[in-house]
Amino acid sequence: MKIDTLVLGDFQTNCYCVRSDGQTRHCLVIDPGLDAAPLVQFLEEEGLEPEVIVLTHGHVDHLAGVEMLRERWPSVQVGIHRKDAAMLTDPARNLSMLAGTMTSARPAEIVFDRDETVKLAGMEFRLLHTPGHTPGGICLYSEKEGLVFVGDTLFAGSVGRTDFEGGSFGQLMESIRAKLLTLPETTKVYPGHGPATTIRNEKRFNPFLNGTEEDF
Repeated sequence: MKIDTLVLGDFQTNCYCVRSDGQTRHCLVIDPGLDAAPLVQFLEEEGLEPEVIVLTHGHVDHLAGVEMLRERWPSVQVGIHRKDAAMLTDPARNLSMLAGTMTSARPAEIVFDRDETVKLAGMEFRLLHTPGHTPGGICLYSEKEGLVFVGDTLFAGSVGRTDFEGGSFGQLMESIRAKLLTLPETTKVYPGHGPATTIRNEKRFNPFLNGTEEDF
């Protein structure tokens, strides 16, 4: 698997361009960020063709670039979990005001609804529903590659915010413990912001995973 990481927009969102190998032109885009112009430039320069855009959740700093990619590649499909799907079309729900914009997009072509195995741009992932940061937060786990894309569910040394509408600290911690910490400790974790980490490192060193809700 070939993974290119682009850090996009004022909120420094990690966008991942994922391919089955370094030779194929077809790719999966995870979270096209607040400003997708550098992403479009990268894809064009590399001669890549995005087949699917997957949104790990419905906040503006992860989805604002969707329409720019749709305009350039009209056949690309967008996927999001059912519980966050309305955030694509509603600036109030996707927290556009935090970015000083009024961002909306057309509805998603793909709506996820349960934990399942999905094939995206020729690659197989286990889709994990991990609510807490948002009701429809998802992660994409590749057992074959030993990696997981986690959006804003988990970070190196931290966890996602839960003070926005629809957030729940208890639900987030349950998602992390039940869906992520049960993965092999060698699993590489690609978060929505900041550096990559591993499940082992977060089990050992993440203070949120070694305390209680009352500690924070």
